Amino acid sequence: MKKLLFIVGFIGLITGALSLLLSAFFRHGYYNVLDGSGDLYASLHQRMIVCFVIGVILAVIGIASMVIRAK
Repeated sequence: MKKLLFIVGFIGLITGALSLLLSAFFRHGYYNVLDGSGDLYASLHQRMIVCFVIGVILAVIGIASMVIRAK
């Protein structure tokens, strides 16, 4: 069980970090596109928010499983 919790925690932390990096990439695109359509801005903003929420949720799951494993 400890090994499974470690694997789930590790994967959760890695995918959460990647999702947060992807959110930062979309944020950079949202604020630095100089001439884009309204659809492009809406799409970048929506992707930024979705990736941020998914990243936070996955990171919390990863941290929780690591804490449970440590006990």
